[in-house]
Amino acid sequence: MSGILEIVPPKHATPEFKTWQTNGGLLFLRGPKCTGKTTTLSRICASEAESGTLSLWATGWLNEYGSPFGVLQQILDQLDAADECGDQPNGAGSSSSLADRRRHSSGMTYEWVYARLLQIAAKRPLLIVVDDINYVDGPSQLFLRFLARRLKGTRIRLAMAERTGCAVSFCDDLRTDILRLPYTSLVRLRLLGRKQIARSLGEQVPHFRASFPGSAVNRAAGDIHDLTGGNLLLVGVLIRTWLTSADPKRKELTVDTAFHDCVRGLISDTDMPGMLRGAHAVAVLGDFASLPRLARLLGIDLTRASRLFGALDDLGMLVGGCLRPEMRRALLQDESFTARGELHLRAAHVLFEDSAPLTQVVEHLTAVGRIGAPWDLPLVLCLVNQALKSGSTDVASGLLKLAKSSAVGPDERSAVEMLLLRTTWMTDPGLLASLLPTLGRAARRGVLNASDLAFLVRAALWHGFTEFATELMPLMREKSPQSPHPAEVGLAEALYSLWGGIPMNWATLELSSPSEADTPYGPGADVHSLLIGLRKIHEPMNEGGRAQAMFWAEQVLQGIRVQSSAVESLLFAYIVLEGMGSLAAARPWFTHLSEALETHPSPLWTALVSVVQAKISLELGDLGSAYRLIQKALAHKPWHEWGAPIASIASLLVQTLTEMGRPQEAAEVLDRPIPSVAYQGWGGLKYVDARGRYHLATDRPHAALADFESCRDMSASPWIETPALADRARVPWRCGMAEAYLALGDVAGAREVLQQQLKRLPEEETSVHGTTLRLLAKTTKDDAQRLSLLKTSADRLERHGSRLQLAYTLTELAAAYRETSRLNLARTTSKRARRMAEQCEAGRLLDLVTADAHGAGRDKHQAYHPELAELSSAERRVAVLAILGHTNREISGKLFITASTVEQHLTRIYRKLHVQHREALLDKFSTAFMALEQSG
Repeated sequence: MSGILEIVPPKHATPEFKTWQTNGGLLFLRGPKCTGKTTTLSRICASEAESGTLSLWATGWLNEYGSPFGVLQQILDQLDAADECGDQPNGAGSSSSLADRRRHSSGMTYEWVYARLLQIAAKRPLLIVVDDINYVDGPSQLFLRFLARRLKGTRIRLAMAERTGCAVSFCDDLRTDILRLPYTSLVRLRLLGRKQIARSLGEQVPHFRASFPGSAVNRAAGDIHDLTGGNLLLVGVLIRTWLTSADPKRKELTVDTAFHDCVRGLISDTDMPGMLRGAHAVAVLGDFASLPRLARLLGIDLTRASRLFGALDDLGMLVGGCLRPEMRRALLQDESFTARGELHLRAAHVLFEDSAPLTQVVEHLTAVGRIGAPWDLPLVLCLVNQALKSGSTDVASGLLKLAKSSAVGPDERSAVEMLLLRTTWMTDPGLLASLLPTLGRAARRGVLNASDLAFLVRAALWHGFTEFATELMPLMREKSPQSPHPAEVGLAEALYSLWGGIPMNWATLELSSPSEADTPYGPGADVHSLLIGLRKIHEPMNEGGRAQAMFWAEQVLQGIRVQSSAVESLLFAYIVLEGMGSLAAARPWFTHLSEALETHPSPLWTALVSVVQAKISLELGDLGSAYRLIQKALAHKPWHEWGAPIASIASLLVQTLTEMGRPQEAAEVLDRPIPSVAYQGWGGLKYVDARGRYHLATDRPHAALADFESCRDMSASPWIETPALADRARVPWRCGMAEAYLALGDVAGAREVLQQQLKRLPEEETSVHGTTLRLLAKTTKDDAQRLSLLKTSADRLERHGSRLQLAYTLTELAAAYRETSRLNLARTTSKRARRMAEQCEAGRLLDLVTADAHGAGRDKHQAYHPELAELSSAERRVAVLAILGHTNREISGKLFITASTVEQHLTRIYRKLHVQHREALLDKFSTAFMALEQSG
């Protein structure tokens, strides 16, 4: 194989070819250039040459149509060349006299040429081929008519080819006359079909039959046809690239630049005016191309648009009225396509007028990268509102960024930036930070209304820009009486009061009935109902009305709709439930929200709900679930997009990893940057508390104490210690401080901090109660009081459902039982603590339980009783069973030794331990021996 494959339809017109060959008449080919018209003529000439036929070839050219006898001269020039090779018949004159004969009689000229052709045909058969008769000059057409009428009975054959689909053609009369002749064979050349491509592959590429089964050849032919539409030239380019590749037997087709260049060349070679621009326009319209749209896009009539579509269809480039994908790509990537931006803008407008899908309109505008005629800002904002109403926030933000770069004047720019902020404030904190300076200047100029200012306050508070929010509050209050959106202003006031620790004066706020005015942009967030709920809960929260606060929070959770509710709904409900210590009780509602998001996915809502669920899982001791939920939240909303709230999420992650026994990963989280503004709110306090607990877990008590002292200072800030939640102990940093004091040996300091913690706890039970009592038990030396505190702690933690903290308490309780010689209770309690730690996936606690039950206990009691080291292993086993109350006979049965051997072991045990009987052994050594049993 040479690597060059020419596919022509050699057998699809067999009857016509045979008739022409036997009658020696006239063959007339019609078809577009892409059907291989010229190639077919070449193959005919080559076939005739094998039989000794002399072939003369002439071609009509559009730019030479005005040159008389141009085609005839091409034929005579080839006769001269044949003469030089010895093919000139006797008595034939030179064709150079044709110029002189033209000045006399054209008839004489035609007769003279015909006579000469007859003389040559007498010696050898003669084939005259004329390609593209569309552009044959008039005198040459007359000669062809003259010759065609005289072919019968001669050895001269005439083959002519007409290119269809041309904008200009001068052969209509000639074609009519030729087709009237009885011995004319007409062959219509069409685009190749799948079967023809498959047959040609099998015939012209022999190794296909050996390397590929028939089904593979058919699949390859189908793929080729889908890419090329049967266009002969494109088929040739595609297969040539395939066969000349590094792997000639590869089954995948490769579309390269040669294919794209051929597509563009076919378009450019078409003589139809405006063909290239029309093809570019069809490519821009893509799947939405149609005759009316193409006509409106180019500003032409339907007739010209139909001709453009017809020409593309003749080339095999259309399927279903649209360009084939690779051909569309070739045209869109054309370097000469300088009007791409203009056509995209106009195409977007045409599709917008036709109510096409919004994504298609935006796709064209985005492709341009700017807003220009026939678009203006009001029309773009109309598109933005449509996108927001349909929930397509990404589409809306993309449009607004285009509008922002194309805005004219500061006021117009501020309006676009404000709408852009409303669209992306929860998903793009970086954009928020970049917009705040310009919007702040616009606010000071008085350009923004009260509703815009209220939204700026909400966004700034959410992302931690508290100083900016404080600066905007007077401007918002100044314009609030004239605001058509009082609910949005009220929501900003409520949010500012909650986060700023400032009592809300609800009497000064007059709310209108809910209306469409409450949701000026985007999906209908029911801020009015949310604000009414906040108004109901504000005073009861400050007065300790737990029941009413819980009732409102559940109302909010049950009423949340992820597609339409304000995001503050979830935020406020979470704050109230966490402050009341009842977040775990609302777990079913957050599960319901998570299930609703499976039907209506939203990255922002999914991230927020996952964070709350992670907090609940951590409180309940499900560390594995908490870790997975935090990772899910960060997958939907990455670290850098959270802004200030990332501090709360980081605290959850650090606590979870620390308790799971993965301190190295927790350290990596602590190394990640946290916005400085985060330390002005609850998130920063939680983060520092989690860092202190990490330091405790890694034996750094001094660093831990410094963190908890920072928590004490931060909690005195008015931004954190709100009146509503001051006594709810949302962040029990005092428990961490007490642990740090205990680690440093300051028992009195730990007791004082814990007593302060108990005074600040609410009347209702929370997990902090149980944790505080457990730590308080470590500060007392009285065994009975210690056991009582630990039992109370375990009871409260079990009722609250805090399994992890309960496992810590049970570990302490087991140790207390061992120290008071209640070995059975100690063993049972220790096993329960271990089982619960395993269920919680608490690796740190498991290490503590193991160290206490095995190595630590054994070393401790051996240090207290060095004489235990003198006992043999058999004597130790006997002593343990004796302490547990077994008789000598029972001991002998369990150890498979005789009763006398048991008595001998006991005698040696009494002597080595300096005791007289079993009661003394039990009183003095029971705890030590049980520790030995635990250690194996």
